[in-house]
Amino acid sequence: MRSAQSLAFEDAWRAAKGDAPFPDRSAIDLKRFAKFARWFAIIEPDQNKASLPFRLVGSGFFDLFNTDLTGLDYLALVDPTIKTLAYESVMACLRQPCGLWQITPAQVADGGAMPYEYTILPISRGTQVADHIVIYVNFELRPLAPRPNVDLIEHSTVWHWLDIGMGVPGGSFDLDPA
Repeated sequence: MRSAQSLAFEDAWRAAKGDAPFPDRSAIDLKRFAKFARWFAIIEPDQNKASLPFRLVGSGFFDLFNTDLTGLDYLALVDPTIKTLAYESVMACLRQPCGLWQITPAQVADGGAMPYEYTILPISRGTQVADHIVIYVNFELRPLAPRPNVDLIEHSTVWHWLDIGMGVPGGSFDLDPA
């Protein structure tokens, strides 16, 4: 079910990491990631106050949200009923470490919903611990439709952990926001 773009993003991430368990942030360069740059972001989770601030944001997000997301907490964009789940899923990606792939609808300005593909992978900032995530968002699930402004990110309809060589979170992970 994953798109060719999502798989190519993971391939670029794997090339950047070399023999390490995950790449250092300095290895996330334009040479490998230029074709993803418009819909690419780095988030540096704050483990002390449950927030997911954007640190680097591709230009496509400005067009979609009509504002610069750099410094903004990703959780401010999601349905309030899934804030805890969104934060915990990112933290699970860092603790394991592993990736996450999902299809997520977003409410758009005209009242409709638009699905998008979301690929998350861990990186580090000069440490041996995964402490950031890189995200590639693929809006090409509706390639011929215009991309309206997003009002709210909803609960994922498809969700899969990505094993990057260290397994995936076990047990039950509450995907039901109710």
